[in-house]
Amino acid sequence: MAPLLGKLEQDRRSEQGAWLFLTSLGVFFVACMILYAIYIVLRVSPQAADLQPFYVPRSFVLTTVNLIAISVLLHMAVGAVRREQRNDFPRYIIIAFALSLVFFAIQGTGLTMMVTELQKPNASLRNLYSLTIVLVIVHALHVVGGVAAMVFLLFGMARGKYDHERHFPIKFCAMYWHFLDVVWILMLCSFALAAYLSKM
Repeated sequence: MAPLLGKLEQDRRSEQGAWLFLTSLGVFFVACMILYAIYIVLRVSPQAADLQPFYVPRSFVLTTVNLIAISVLLHMAVGAVRREQRNDFPRYIIIAFALSLVFFAIQGTGLTMMVTELQKPNASLRNLYSLTIVLVIVHALHVVGGVAAMVFLLFGMARGKYDHERHFPIKFCAMYWHFLDVVWILMLCSFALAAYLSKM
């Protein structure tokens, strides 16, 4: 019993560390979004009449749906492992993992469109496209971290490590993907603002 209590205490400390980690990442992304918004207001909006419109790839909407689906599946996995539904929670994680790989195909399509716009000879918003591409890639790199976390979960499941008492890795993975959702939605709103102001 004592070793189990020690492990549960370790899980609680790990959860505190996870919140600190997500908070620091949140500060980083919020700072990036603020700087992006300032650039739009100061550099894009005043020159909008003389600029080509800024286009946000439609595939970014599919990216949003994909991320939300992954997040929902991982949330369901946490609930399933708490209820000891041993057939359900691996299924949720496997489907979420498959969708996380689909994310890169969808995101690659959107990035390709933005690079094409960037390379047009008459492109007047090269800096904005470049900045947007950098932000999308930074977010995608954090998604790579989320995919790695799911690979870790898959190995843990194969060894039967998770049950209703010890499932913090699954909970943290879900928290991380919820975080990626929120960040992406904020980024997409910023991109939509840039598209709107460039057409005024």
